[in-house]
Amino acid sequence: MTLFSQRRKRLLSLAKGKEVAAFAAPNLFYLTDFFGGGAAVVRPDKTVIVTSPLEADRAEEVAKEAEVVVVRRWKDVGKEIEKQLRGRNAVVDREGLKSRRLAADPGLFLEARRTKDSLELERIRKACAKTDKAYEALERALKPGRTEWELAAEVMKTALEEGLTPSNSDSSLGPVIIASGPHGAYGHSELSERKVRSGDFVVADLFFRYEGYNSDETRTFAVGTVTSEMRRSYGVVREAQQAAIDAVRDGVPCGSVHDAAVGVLRRHKLDRYLNHSVGHGVGIDIHESPGIFHGNKVRLAKNDVITDEPGVYIVGKYGIRIEDTLRVDSKPEIYTRFTKDLVTCG
Repeated sequence: MTLFSQRRKRLLSLAKGKEVAAFAAPNLFYLTDFFGGGAAVVRPDKTVIVTSPLEADRAEEVAKEAEVVVVRRWKDVGKEIEKQLRGRNAVVDREGLKSRRLAADPGLFLEARRTKDSLELERIRKACAKTDKAYEALERALKPGRTEWELAAEVMKTALEEGLTPSNSDSSLGPVIIASGPHGAYGHSELSERKVRSGDFVVADLFFRYEGYNSDETRTFAVGTVTSEMRRSYGVVREAQQAAIDAVRDGVPCGSVHDAAVGVLRRHKLDRYLNHSVGHGVGIDIHESPGIFHGNKVRLAKNDVITDEPGVYIVGKYGIRIEDTLRVDSKPEIYTRFTKDLVTCG
């Protein structure tokens, strides 16, 4: 059985006897390796892609185990999907479809996509390895007087040369986050013309796709001489990040990973400066299941891919975040390998 047939089988099993249709591009990509406009119906032996002439030739070329059906106008895609469903009840990933037979359940697709197969793991691993090289470029470029935009341009050049494509954050307009000085206290800071200064922390959150799958990695750099308080805070965040890694294993509740990191911050009276959950799943989307947050009783499973990213954000002063992407097993496999020692630049 091929990987794509396994994915179809998983979705159909989760649908419990109903047909399955997908309208969202990430779900279409999961089913066929074609990322583009259109929709799809899942069959046991293939995926039927319905698209327009604009996308048809490319879909024919790249889609795996798929039949491509072409409609003349985009507005006819939905009608053709209903035709392909042959009057049966179906689970779909989009709200607002006017049919009693179509029940929207985006969570079905997120659950199917959660645990990664061998092809997905390899693409995420490569995305992370190539993102590490973007950090090497950033380390070389980072010095006083450079603007956040200029540094982002250096990162993007290297990423594109490595065959990465921007994944973009669903919480920031920028293709990456380069947050210097007090901007680092904003977890999703926008790029600006602020010039890096000696004494800054610079939080760099880089996220790129390789063949459709995301990396997610954050490192915090020191520029010139930073204060002893900043160094102590960095050490605490690193300790918290390692505590979460140590808590990750197959079968552990997601909430306990979050709590392991927060416990370290609390001992050092820095927990009030963390304003987000400690991690999330990563895959075709930058944020997927499972969520690594307090109280989440969902248990980690082998080959889940998650982030571990505690931080400290002191408004008006600085921010610190350290983030890895890792694969869950009896012992986590860390995909992001750029050093977590405090690197001083400039």
